[in-house]
Amino acid sequence: MIKLVSKGRRKRNVWFLVSLCLLVAVVINASITVYYYQGYVNMEKRYKDITIKLADVSYNVNMLVKYDNGTKVWYNQSLVPIGWSLFNATLKVTGGRAEYAIFFGSPFITKINGVKGSGPYAWMWYLWNATSATWKLGEAGADAYILRDGDVVAWYLVDTSKYPNLPEP
Repeated sequence: MIKLVSKGRRKRNVWFLVSLCLLVAVVINASITVYYYQGYVNMEKRYKDITIKLADVSYNVNMLVKYDNGTKVWYNQSLVPIGWSLFNATLKVTGGRAEYAIFFGSPFITKINGVKGSGPYAWMWYLWNATSATWKLGEAGADAYILRDGDVVAWYLVDTSKYPNLPEP
């Protein structure tokens, strides 16, 4: 005896299989979403823990690089190890795009982000004085100035022929 399946019954079987496949896809998708969300939460916790530990051994500094054409580039909230000089921080913060030459036994920044001082133009550094709300020209070489937490410093490509009346960044 051969049993014939009606056309209506075949359509119901196809829809049942399609529905079953969609349900399986939804369950798999939900499982993957939960897996990656748990990974995200775990990484966020690890990031916060590391940030807290870094605060014990580093300072936050803000660094401005101002070019002679007026363009400004800020490197804000840069973490540098406690005890680092401005020179070390400049090399780190600019991603190694600062060059220097040794004069009288100390490094002198000659180029930042591909821009080199030439003629009377040289890279000079300044320290922000929050009390007087002014920039103060660095009184020592960048390798001699040890950064403090919260320092705001600037490198400015300035016409040194106007010394001591150099413009502020």
